[in-house]
Amino acid sequence: MDNQIPEDPYRILARERSHEDVRQTVATNRMLVQSLVLINGGAAIAYYGAHNPSGFGKSAALLTIILYCLGVFTAVFAGLYVRRTTQEWSSFWELKSYPEEAERESVMEVHRQHAVRSKRRSAGLLISSEVFFLVASLCWAISLG
Repeated sequence: MDNQIPEDPYRILARERSHEDVRQTVATNRMLVQSLVLINGGAAIAYYGAHNPSGFGKSAALLTIILYCLGVFTAVFAGLYVRRTTQEWSSFWELKSYPEEAERESVMEVHRQHAVRSKRRSAGLLISSEVFFLVASLCWAISLG
């Protein structure tokens, strides 16, 4: 036991941060994606159940339901990008916690770039999902007269 070299506090911190980032990000983003899916899906079902449109109302109803469904669709894809972002950051911090290796820096940079790109895409998709909800709700309000 006396001949063991104590582990570098920086590596311990990086490893712990890797695991903590994953836990927090997954929990937060899972809740966000689930709420967007439930809001858009619930609104589509409520709209479909509450209306028996004819004429102009029929096309407005179809547009409203399509927009709500697009909101669900984009929220699901946003969830996939959130997952990828989490995996990339986890890999980044895990690599940072290990001793120096020859190509480690270039691999870490690749993980960092993928994480940033995935985070941007997930943010865009989450915003799109919210916009689809708002536009569909506006169509719903217009169809009510």
